Amino acid sequence: MLNGSDLRKNKRITFLAYREWALRAVQNISKNKAIEVVDVIKSKYEYEIKIKEYREGYVDCIILIGWSWIIKDDILNRFLCVGIHPSDLPMYRGGSPIQHQIIAGMEKTKISLMTISSAGIDTGDIWGKEEWDMSGKSMDVILEELSKSSERLLTRFIEKMDSIYPQKQDLTLGSYYKRRLPCDSKVTWQQLSDMKLIDVYNLIRALGDPYPNLYIEDEEGNVLKFKSVEYVRKNQNL
Repeated sequence: MLNGSDLRKNKRITFLAYREWALRAVQNISKNKAIEVVDVIKSKYEYEIKIKEYREGYVDCIILIGWSWIIKDDILNRFLCVGIHPSDLPMYRGGSPIQHQIIAGMEKTKISLMTISSAGIDTGDIWGKEEWDMSGKSMDVILEELSKSSERLLTRFIEKMDSIYPQKQDLTLGSYYKRRLPCDSKVTWQQLSDMKLIDVYNLIRALGDPYPNLYIEDEEGNVLKFKSVEYVRKNQNL
Protein backbone atom coordinates (compact mmCIF):
# COMPACT_ATOMS: atom_id res chain seq x y z
CA MET A 1 0.00 0.00 0.00
CA LEU A 2 1.21 3.52 -0.81
CA ASN A 3 2.04 5.77 2.11
CA GLY A 4 1.12 9.46 2.34
CA SER A 5 4.27 10.79 0.69
CA ASP A 6 3.96 8.31 -2.17
CA LEU A 7 0.39 9.42 -2.79
CA ARG A 8 1.55 13.03 -3.06
CA LYS A 9 4.29 12.16 -5.52
CA ASN A 10 2.27 9.83 -7.71
CA LYS A 11 -0.23 11.18 -10.22
CA ARG A 12 -3.83 10.15 -9.60
CA ILE A 13 -5.31 9.23 -12.96
CA THR A 14 -8.73 8.11 -14.16
CA PHE A 15 -8.90 6.47 -17.57
CA LEU A 16 -11.98 6.48 -19.80
CA ALA A 17 -11.60 3.63 -22.29
CA TYR A 18 -13.69 0.77 -23.64
CA ARG A 19 -12.19 -0.31 -26.97
CA GLU A 20 -9.85 -3.30 -26.86
CA TRP A 21 -6.81 -1.44 -28.21
CA ALA A 22 -7.36 1.36 -25.69
CA LEU A 23 -7.72 -1.01 -22.74
CA ARG A 24 -4.46 -2.77 -23.70
CA ALA A 25 -2.70 0.58 -23.56
CA VAL A 26 -4.28 1.40 -20.19
CA GLN A 27 -3.25 -1.97 -18.78
CA ASN A 28 0.39 -1.36 -19.68
CA ILE A 29 0.42 2.28 -18.59
CA SER A 30 -1.07 1.31 -15.23
CA LYS A 31 2.11 -0.59 -14.40
CA ASN A 32 3.99 2.71 -14.27
CA LYS A 33 5.04 3.44 -10.68
CA ALA A 34 4.65 7.18 -11.33
CA ILE A 35 0.86 6.94 -11.26
CA GLU A 36 -2.01 5.73 -9.12
CA VAL A 37 -4.98 4.57 -11.18
CA VAL A 38 -8.15 5.80 -9.50
CA ASP A 39 -10.62 4.35 -12.00
CA VAL A 40 -10.74 2.66 -15.39
CA ILE A 41 -14.22 3.56 -16.62
CA LYS A 42 -15.43 1.40 -19.50
CA SER A 43 -18.94 2.63 -20.34
CA LYS A 44 -21.10 5.75 -20.45
CA TYR A 45 -23.31 4.30 -17.70
CA GLU A 46 -20.34 3.62 -15.42
CA TYR A 47 -18.99 7.11 -16.13
CA GLU A 48 -22.25 8.82 -15.17
CA ILE A 49 -22.42 6.85 -11.90
CA LYS A 50 -18.82 7.32 -10.78
CA ILE A 51 -18.24 10.88 -11.95
CA LYS A 52 -20.79 12.14 -9.43
CA GLU A 53 -18.38 11.11 -6.67
CA TYR A 54 -15.52 13.23 -8.03
CA ARG A 55 -14.70 16.35 -6.02
CA GLU A 56 -12.13 19.06 -6.67
CA GLY A 57 -8.63 17.56 -6.45
CA TYR A 58 -9.89 13.97 -6.49
CA VAL A 59 -7.70 13.18 -9.51
CA ASP A 60 -4.82 14.97 -11.20
CA CYS A 61 -6.02 14.10 -14.69
CA ILE A 62 -8.79 12.30 -16.58
CA ILE A 63 -7.46 10.59 -19.71
CA LEU A 64 -9.72 9.57 -22.59
CA ILE A 65 -8.54 6.83 -24.98
CA GLY A 66 -10.92 5.87 -27.76
CA TRP A 67 -13.80 7.39 -25.81
CA SER A 68 -16.98 8.25 -27.77
CA TRP A 69 -19.09 10.26 -25.34
CA ILE A 70 -19.17 13.97 -24.49
CA ILE A 71 -17.59 15.23 -21.27
CA LYS A 72 -19.69 18.06 -19.88
CA ASP A 73 -18.40 21.47 -18.81
CA ASP A 74 -18.79 20.83 -15.09
CA ILE A 75 -16.09 18.15 -15.33
CA LEU A 76 -13.92 20.01 -17.87
CA ASN A 77 -13.89 23.07 -15.62
CA ARG A 78 -12.81 21.15 -12.51
CA PHE A 79 -10.32 18.63 -13.88
CA LEU A 80 -7.64 18.45 -16.51
CA CYS A 81 -9.16 16.21 -19.19
CA VAL A 82 -6.99 15.08 -22.08
CA GLY A 83 -7.61 12.64 -24.88
CA ILE A 84 -5.87 10.71 -27.62
CA HIS A 85 -6.92 11.65 -31.14
CA PRO A 86 -5.59 9.28 -33.84
CA SER A 87 -4.32 11.89 -36.28
CA ASP A 88 -1.67 14.58 -36.58
CA LEU A 89 -3.87 17.44 -35.40
CA PRO A 90 -5.15 19.80 -36.66
CA MET A 91 -5.38 17.43 -39.65
CA TYR A 92 -8.28 14.97 -39.72
CA ARG A 93 -10.28 16.47 -36.87
CA GLY A 94 -13.78 15.10 -36.40
CA GLY A 95 -15.18 11.63 -36.97
CA SER A 96 -13.63 8.40 -38.25
CA PRO A 97 -10.06 9.76 -38.48
CA ILE A 98 -8.57 6.26 -38.80
CA GLN A 99 -10.71 5.37 -41.79
CA HIS A 100 -10.34 8.71 -43.53
CA GLN A 101 -6.54 8.61 -43.32
CA ILE A 102 -6.22 5.04 -44.58
CA ILE A 103 -8.62 5.68 -47.45
CA ALA A 104 -6.49 8.69 -48.36
CA GLY A 105 -3.52 6.32 -48.70
CA MET A 106 -1.63 7.35 -45.57
CA GLU A 107 0.71 4.77 -44.07
CA LYS A 108 2.65 6.93 -41.59
CA THR A 109 1.08 9.59 -39.39
CA LYS A 110 1.00 10.75 -35.76
CA ILE A 111 -1.42 10.58 -32.89
CA SER A 112 -2.08 13.67 -30.78
CA LEU A 113 -2.78 14.21 -27.08
CA MET A 114 -5.09 17.19 -26.70
CA THR A 115 -7.01 18.99 -24.00
CA ILE A 116 -10.69 18.09 -24.17
CA SER A 117 -12.53 21.34 -24.85
CA SER A 118 -16.17 22.30 -25.22
CA ALA A 119 -15.13 25.05 -27.66
CA GLY A 120 -15.16 22.64 -30.60
CA ILE A 121 -14.53 19.04 -31.64
CA ASP A 122 -10.81 18.16 -31.48
CA THR A 123 -9.79 21.81 -31.13
CA GLY A 124 -8.06 21.63 -27.74
CA ASP A 125 -4.42 22.49 -27.05
CA ILE A 126 -1.83 19.84 -27.90
CA TRP A 127 0.29 18.26 -25.16
CA GLY A 128 2.32 16.01 -27.41
CA LYS A 129 2.40 13.74 -30.44
CA GLU A 130 3.74 10.29 -31.27
CA GLU A 131 4.54 8.45 -34.51
CA TRP A 132 1.98 5.89 -35.67
CA ASP A 133 2.45 3.23 -38.35
CA MET A 134 -0.81 2.64 -40.26
CA SER A 135 0.67 0.39 -42.95
CA GLY A 136 -0.67 -2.91 -41.58
CA LYS A 137 -2.84 -4.94 -43.95
CA SER A 138 -5.52 -5.55 -41.31
CA MET A 139 -7.29 -3.37 -38.78
CA ASP A 140 -6.04 -5.66 -36.00
CA VAL A 141 -2.45 -4.74 -36.86
CA ILE A 142 -3.27 -1.04 -37.30
CA LEU A 143 -5.04 -0.84 -33.93
CA GLU A 144 -2.24 -2.73 -32.18
CA GLU A 145 0.19 -0.08 -33.45
CA LEU A 146 -2.24 2.60 -32.25
CA SER A 147 -2.26 1.01 -28.80
CA LYS A 148 1.54 1.00 -28.63
CA SER A 149 1.79 4.60 -29.83
CA SER A 150 -0.82 5.68 -27.26
CA GLU A 151 1.09 3.92 -24.50
CA ARG A 152 4.34 5.69 -25.40
CA LEU A 153 2.70 9.11 -25.67
CA LEU A 154 0.69 8.86 -22.46
CA THR A 155 3.60 7.48 -20.45
CA ARG A 156 5.71 10.45 -21.52
CA PHE A 157 2.89 12.86 -20.69
CA ILE A 158 2.19 11.44 -17.24
CA GLU A 159 5.85 11.48 -16.24
CA LYS A 160 6.35 15.09 -17.40
CA MET A 161 2.92 16.68 -16.97
CA ASP A 162 4.17 19.08 -14.28
CA SER A 163 6.86 20.52 -16.53
CA ILE A 164 5.27 20.71 -19.99
CA TYR A 165 2.78 23.15 -21.45
CA PRO A 166 0.25 22.57 -24.23
CA GLN A 167 0.41 24.37 -27.56
CA LYS A 168 -2.58 25.88 -29.34
CA GLN A 169 -3.63 24.36 -32.64
CA ASP A 170 -3.58 26.44 -35.81
CA LEU A 171 -6.99 25.41 -37.06
CA THR A 172 -6.56 27.35 -40.30
CA LEU A 173 -4.09 24.65 -41.40
CA GLY A 174 -6.23 21.68 -40.49
CA SER A 175 -9.02 19.60 -41.96
CA TYR A 176 -12.31 18.30 -40.61
CA TYR A 177 -14.24 15.16 -41.57
CA LYS A 178 -17.65 13.80 -40.64
CA ARG A 179 -18.07 10.44 -38.96
CA ARG A 180 -18.62 7.62 -41.45
CA LEU A 181 -21.94 5.79 -41.24
CA PRO A 182 -22.52 2.06 -41.91
CA CYS A 183 -24.25 2.98 -45.18
CA ASP A 184 -21.01 4.65 -46.34
CA SER A 185 -19.44 1.19 -46.58
CA LYS A 186 -21.71 0.22 -49.47
CA VAL A 187 -20.16 0.35 -52.97
CA THR A 188 -21.00 -0.94 -56.44
CA TRP A 189 -18.95 -3.06 -58.84
CA GLN A 190 -18.72 -0.02 -61.08
CA GLN A 191 -17.25 2.11 -58.32
CA LEU A 192 -14.62 -0.53 -57.56
CA SER A 193 -13.76 -1.03 -61.23
CA ASP A 194 -13.12 2.69 -61.59
CA MET A 195 -10.59 2.64 -58.73
CA LYS A 196 -6.91 1.78 -58.74
CA LEU A 197 -6.02 -1.49 -57.01
CA ILE A 198 -4.12 0.30 -54.26
CA ASP A 199 -7.17 2.45 -53.53
CA VAL A 200 -9.40 -0.62 -53.31
CA TYR A 201 -6.87 -2.19 -50.94
CA ASN A 202 -6.88 0.89 -48.71
CA LEU A 203 -10.67 1.06 -48.72
CA ILE A 204 -11.06 -2.58 -47.65
CA ARG A 205 -8.44 -2.45 -44.90
CA ALA A 206 -9.84 0.86 -43.61
CA LEU A 207 -13.18 -0.87 -43.10
CA GLY A 208 -11.96 -4.01 -41.37
CA ASP A 209 -13.51 -5.32 -38.15
CA PRO A 210 -14.60 -3.87 -35.76
CA TYR A 211 -15.79 -1.22 -38.22
CA PRO A 212 -18.61 -1.67 -40.79
CA ASN A 213 -17.04 -3.72 -43.59
CA LEU A 214 -17.02 -2.68 -47.23
CA TYR A 215 -19.88 -4.46 -49.00
CA ILE A 216 -21.71 -4.91 -52.30
CA GLU A 217 -25.41 -5.65 -52.55
CA ASP A 218 -27.16 -7.26 -55.52
CA GLU A 219 -30.69 -6.70 -56.86
CA GLU A 220 -32.11 -9.36 -54.55
CA GLY A 221 -30.56 -7.88 -51.42
CA ASN A 222 -27.75 -10.43 -51.07
CA VAL A 223 -24.63 -8.91 -49.55
CA LEU A 224 -20.95 -9.61 -50.24
CA LYS A 225 -18.69 -8.32 -47.46
CA PHE A 226 -14.95 -7.79 -47.73
CA LYS A 227 -13.40 -8.92 -44.43
CA SER A 228 -9.70 -9.03 -45.33
CA VAL A 229 -7.37 -8.10 -48.15
CA GLU A 230 -3.78 -8.46 -49.32
CA TYR A 231 -2.00 -6.27 -51.83
CA VAL A 232 0.94 -7.89 -53.66
CA ARG A 233 3.13 -5.44 -55.51
CA LYS A 234 4.77 -6.41 -58.78
CA ASN A 235 7.84 -8.64 -58.19
CA GLN A 236 7.06 -8.71 -54.45
CA ASN A 237 6.61 -12.49 -54.50
CA LEU A 238 9.80 -13.24 -56.42
